[in-house]
Amino acid sequence: MPLGFCFAQKPANSLFFDYLTISEGLSHNTVYAVLQDRHGYIWVGTQNGLNKYDGYTFEQYQSHTGPGFVGTNVLSIYEDQAGNLWVGTRKSGVNLKPADSDRFINFNENEAFAAIKGYEVTGFLDDGNGNIWIATNGAGLLRYNLLEQTSQIYNTVSSGLSDDRVFDLVQDTDGTLWVATAGIGLNWLQPNGKFQLDHANLPDNPDMNGYRKCLYLDGDYLWIGTEGTGLYRMHTRERDYLHFPQGEDPLNLNSNLVRDVCKASDGRIFIATDGGGLNIYDPEIAQIDRFQYQAGQELGLNSNALYALLEDNNQNIWIGTFNGGLNVLKKHKTWFDFFRPKARGKNELVHRSVLAISQRRNGEIWVGTDGGGLNVLNGNKDQYVFSALRNIPGNANSLSGNVVKAIYEDEQGRLWIGMFDTGLDMYNPQTGRFEHFQNEYGNPNSLSQNNVWSITQDKNGDFLIGTIGGGLNVFSPKTNTWQNYQYNPQDTNGIAESNIMMVFIDREERIWVGTANNGLDIWDRSANRFIHHQYDSLRPSSLSNNEVRAIFQDRKGNIWVGTEGGGLNKWLGDNRFERIGLDEGLISNSVMGIAEDASGYLWISTFEGISRMNSKTGEIRNFDFHSGEQTNQFNQMAILTAEDGTLFFGGINGLHAIEPAQVKEQAKVRKIIFTDLKVFDQRILAGVPYEEHIVLEKPIEQADHIRLSYFDNSFSLSFSAMDFTKPREQQFEYQMEGFDDNWRTANKGQNSITYTNLDPGYYTFKVRAGNVQNQIQIYIRPPFWKTLWFRASSVILLLGIIGVIGYLYLIRREAELKRKMLEVESEVLQLRNEKLKSEVNAKNSKLMSSAIQMAHKNEVLNKIKQELLDLGDSPEKKLRQVLRSLDREIEGEDYWEEFNLYFNQVDSNFVQKILDKHPGLTQNDLRICTLTRINLNTKEMASLLNISVRGVEKSRYRLKKRLGLEAEDDLTEYILSFTS
Repeated sequence: MPLGFCFAQKPANSLFFDYLTISEGLSHNTVYAVLQDRHGYIWVGTQNGLNKYDGYTFEQYQSHTGPGFVGTNVLSIYEDQAGNLWVGTRKSGVNLKPADSDRFINFNENEAFAAIKGYEVTGFLDDGNGNIWIATNGAGLLRYNLLEQTSQIYNTVSSGLSDDRVFDLVQDTDGTLWVATAGIGLNWLQPNGKFQLDHANLPDNPDMNGYRKCLYLDGDYLWIGTEGTGLYRMHTRERDYLHFPQGEDPLNLNSNLVRDVCKASDGRIFIATDGGGLNIYDPEIAQIDRFQYQAGQELGLNSNALYALLEDNNQNIWIGTFNGGLNVLKKHKTWFDFFRPKARGKNELVHRSVLAISQRRNGEIWVGTDGGGLNVLNGNKDQYVFSALRNIPGNANSLSGNVVKAIYEDEQGRLWIGMFDTGLDMYNPQTGRFEHFQNEYGNPNSLSQNNVWSITQDKNGDFLIGTIGGGLNVFSPKTNTWQNYQYNPQDTNGIAESNIMMVFIDREERIWVGTANNGLDIWDRSANRFIHHQYDSLRPSSLSNNEVRAIFQDRKGNIWVGTEGGGLNKWLGDNRFERIGLDEGLISNSVMGIAEDASGYLWISTFEGISRMNSKTGEIRNFDFHSGEQTNQFNQMAILTAEDGTLFFGGINGLHAIEPAQVKEQAKVRKIIFTDLKVFDQRILAGVPYEEHIVLEKPIEQADHIRLSYFDNSFSLSFSAMDFTKPREQQFEYQMEGFDDNWRTANKGQNSITYTNLDPGYYTFKVRAGNVQNQIQIYIRPPFWKTLWFRASSVILLLGIIGVIGYLYLIRREAELKRKMLEVESEVLQLRNEKLKSEVNAKNSKLMSSAIQMAHKNEVLNKIKQELLDLGDSPEKKLRQVLRSLDREIEGEDYWEEFNLYFNQVDSNFVQKILDKHPGLTQNDLRICTLTRINLNTKEMASLLNISVRGVEKSRYRLKKRLGLEAEDDLTEYILSFTS
């Protein structure tokens, strides 16, 4: 008895949603209000602030973080006819963002809003006459005049409003104001300024009772949602109505707690209920479909508490939920059916990876898994896939292994099953019997390897079996013989490798062999020769990559080869290929499988999702899977086009299926807007100075030019097509005219471009997607040294500098001439000084010679005197006469007078100067001074003065005292200090 494991699939009437939650940057998962403004932004009011969404990121506005915004709980959002954005909060009053500003103004302290301070702001309405009507929970209605900035309150006391708890208001085509309050009925404003309840005028007097109510105007019909009595549709003129209460009838809701209503472009009415999920009313068939959160149901509603509804410009439906964030029903998004392993009872299919898919002639879809054996999907493709064949340990009549990699049905209806590590099985569904084929060591007439990756059969009935590690096997059931072809490095005509990923026989009976690492072989069986086709870096027409994973022939006979790393190749013959990869639009270069639908589109499974290619035009459309537990990684050749046209793709996390008719038309790009400008990663706001200058005069989405400083040399521009279907798949082209010579292509999902160090000047930044384009002018102000006024000033300054330099040059020239004249005069003076010096030296020489002669004379005379004294007994009288004469000679003053005469010629005024300072000097002191000045030593002075050396020293000692010198002072240095 087969085991009851199953794959779960979505019911046929399921809705599939994308989710935007705090994981994607939403400030809180409880959403109270959703609005799309005229630029295309989605504004989301949450329990923790306001959010602006451009398809890529959420910008959050909260107290103290958003520019000027005050408040936390955002209950209502409204755009008036002038494009101003009004935001109502629970406790912080009204925030207004003027159309020409990026900043909010909070009116909580504004005198005109004093009457509603502290009350919940639940709704807004622009009546077209310059008034904004503001609904509050507890204070009634406030009418605010934009021009006069005055207000008037409408409540139960002043205007007969049935209740001051107001939750919504609309104005119909006749100008009548309808107001939904808590309690019974519906209020409308009469021409006299008083409100009247309308329910009593309707047939059967429906009370329309409920606490919170919502209104939606659909032409002449007004939809009234209540929290208590369900939904009403009332004709505003004829005053008839339909009531949609909770119940089991096809026209009943699954909850009476209606929180919001909106009409889709296809005419259906979407109804959000608090606790009952989503109800959709189709007026053409008068039926309501109900959709609720179900545990374990992927891609369905993630909450039953729905608070807000919006249909955007691309017909997507946005649903604000309690704790589920935003659920987005995307009109143009293609959804694949998804089968994934799901436990029945306590058993669970552990291995989710689908490795092989094949269809039998009876319509059954057989699915091989990585550990779950062989499963069969019945022909109706309903919710379950029953595991029919598995390995049962000890049971020889069971599948040899549970990792099934290849499935092939032969002409007799038998299934040939290739497995990892357990060989090849042949299963006969009619008898329920298995035949096993495995490698027998040493037996060449057996399967060469037990890793079987590919199975096919030729017109003669022989099976060609590709193995990992064992090369190519040819099995003949007629003769029960095996032939094996493995890689032999000595045989150039042999097979390129023993790891065979795929064997394919085309309609011309050519045998194509894809190897794991050594390219593609074509086997000429008659010549027993393998023709190799491999990657050649020098030949662009060669195979793009040697890792072959898929081989396929389309209905026109074209051969397509998928590689892991080189994308898709189209065989052109003569060892030539046309390459198709990422640059041509393919979602990934790792191609795992190839199939064709009934319209001739090629479907390519990869490691990054699925691509559909029009082989005629080359147009490629990509599909990726990021929601729920689905992944983008698909397994090698786990792909199938079923007889009914359904396409199946086996991935690592289950089985995807799609009918080509389910592929929805892609939303057309209608416009591109600029969404953000940052300088050095700091967001620039309109009218707000950046580094003391205004960059943007208007919000970036309205701006036609940007003014930057030369120092703002790193800035980025963001943009969006405001298509929320698959913004991460959108690819833009851009060009900065004046800098970029050609258009550049951004990466998929890239919506921001950064420029650095642009030269000053005028530029035009352009961005396009398809035929839609937008542009903005950019002016980069030059630094002051590159401005015209600075250049003109510089020229004037330069001329002035040249004049000053010329003037200074003339002065310098004159000074130079004067210097040269002084040098000449100095040279003349120097010559004179040299002459004087020469004369002084000559006189000094003569003076010294005179002094020496005097000293020598005295020395001689003293010697003679001594000799005469030594005569002894000579006549005394005569001797005494001689001695007296000698004494007179020695002591004579004539020599000193002559010496002084020469000295004064050499060193004029010295004696007078020293006497002026020291008038008490004696003649002997002056002699010591003059002899010291001409640098005579003590011995020479003693000889010259005819006294002993000791006498000279005493004279010098007395002289120092008279001069006032200390014992340690240098007498010679002091005497030399007197200048002549």
